[in-house]
This record gives sequence, C-alpha cells and structure tokens, in this order.
Amino acid sequence: METCVHASINRLVRCQKINKNTKMKPRSQKGQGKPNGKPNKGPGKVAHNQKPYFKNKNKQKAKGDKPNKPEIRNLKRKEKAAQEAAQREKVRAERDAQVKAYKKKRLEKTKAINKRTHKGQPLMKDRMQLLLKQIEDMKRN
Repeated sequence: METCVHASINRLVRCQKINKNTKMKPRSQKGQGKPNGKPNKGPGKVAHNQKPYFKNKNKQKAKGDKPNKPEIRNLKRKEKAAQEAAQREKVRAERDAQVKAYKKKRLEKTKAINKRTHKGQPLMKDRMQLLLKQIEDMKRN
C-alpha cells in the first residue's frame, strides 16, 4: 500500500515540475512598440508638448442631431423592407382574386355538367348554355 502512495506522490511531483517548466515567461518591454525603438503613443500616452486626450464620458448626444450612418442605413433598410412587403401583399391579393374567380367559374361549370334528370341522364339544357357561353367568349377574344 505504501508503494502505491509513494508512486502517486512521485507522479504529482513530476507533473508539478513539468508545469513549472512550461509556464509562459513575460516578454521584455524593449521590443514592443515601433521598429525604431519608440514606444506606441496611445490615447493615454502623450508627448511632452501635447495636451492629454480624454474622452468625454459625460457628454450626451443631443436628440435634435441628424442620425448617424448606421441609423440611416437601418432606416433605409426598413423603408425598403416595407415597400417589398407592400409589393408582395399586392401580388398576393391579385393572385387570390384570380384564384377566386377561377374557382367560381369552375364551380358553375361543374354544377351545370353534373345536373341529371330523375332517371340519371345528363341535362342537355345546361350543357348547351355552357357551350353557348364558351362560343360567345371566343367571339369576344
């Protein structure tokens, strides 16, 4: 039992040594910045003769200002989407009207063709009227 405990302790010690060897070392500060050796001047770093640059965090945007570019793009995108939706709705309404008219015409035709006498014979009177209607439509066009 003692050998198992001793072996596991040795493994832990070895893992810790490996982890210590693989740690990342911090880079030196010399090489950072511009290639000629001058450090970068960010918003916090200024030269001796310059005024420091501080952002105005408390400055609020006036509501009367014109919208910025992303807002303008969003407005244009919304307008375009609204126009496309109106166009789709118009096309859908026209198509629905055409389908409704076709269904009504087809229903009248099937009613006329399906009429039968009490013996089960088809009624020729309605069929003749349907044929007459077709001939008149053909003459118009």
